[in-house]
Amino acid sequence: MDTLKENLSQALGDKLETNVLLSKYSTIDVGGICDYFFTAESIEDLVRSVNVAYENKIPFMILGWGSNIVVSDFGFPGLVIKNNSSGIVINTDGCEVIVDSGLGISKLLAMVASNDLGGLEFMSGIPGTVGGAIYGNSGSKNYSISDYIKNVTLLELVADNLVLRSHDREWMEFEHRSSKIKEMNKTGGFKPIILTARFRLTPKRKEEILNSMQENLAEKRVGQPLGEKSAGCFFKNLGFVPEQAAGYLLDKSGAKKLRVGDARVSKKHANFIINSGKASAKDIRKLAKKAADLVEDNFKIKLEEEIEYVGKW
Repeated sequence: MDTLKENLSQALGDKLETNVLLSKYSTIDVGGICDYFFTAESIEDLVRSVNVAYENKIPFMILGWGSNIVVSDFGFPGLVIKNNSSGIVINTDGCEVIVDSGLGISKLLAMVASNDLGGLEFMSGIPGTVGGAIYGNSGSKNYSISDYIKNVTLLELVADNLVLRSHDREWMEFEHRSSKIKEMNKTGGFKPIILTARFRLTPKRKEEILNSMQENLAEKRVGQPLGEKSAGCFFKNLGFVPEQAAGYLLDKSGAKKLRVGDARVSKKHANFIINSGKASAKDIRKLAKKAADLVEDNFKIKLEEEIEYVGKW
């Protein structure tokens, strides 16, 4: 056993896997093999795995639901940490909820609804984990998850040491489908890891919450390809009026006619790229460029990806 694998095994135990195919952890079903793979079932697991990766100076990535990313066909050269931490504490009197970053959005919505706490109904039908949703400031229409965040707990690098810190929502510098941490990813280096989040919700009857969730989900089913393999909305909207939506610009540019191998632009919503069979990550990225080029040619507007390209390209 080589030294690196031995160090990782000693720290992470039998749950450490090697040479894991990442496409099965991707909602768009693409991605090659990673060197090491570990499933974190708790915040303690999450902190420990990040620590061991940092100490051994190997690349690592936190994987949530596998949406909003396109993993390279060449995989990921390092440790992939699957975040399954799913703790939740609900304070009905204070209308506050503290949630682990690995909890699924659908599970969060069900649990707060059962406690007569509303506000997040607009997230119904959006795949992913709490951590991923906060990282990308997920939302629908004019609403974003950041509207209900009070503070977050992060694992940060300070003077070459990993430490836990709490920050209020202003520190996160949320923007449309982005956050301070997501922007940090563009510059390289260590970016803070979201461990937990505290939400401030509003009292509302369970029946009312569930009805609103069902209406939002029904609307998404009509307008989005929810049953097909995609990474979610591919490009960021430029604003909140229909003419500034990426889907509108792509549709008007003729992007729905585009296809590269088994990668195609959805006929239902032009801002979704679909893996209709055995598309590769290369096919997906090539198709995305073709679609963005059409918008630039027709509207002189350069679209920015909402998804992120992950791994070795």
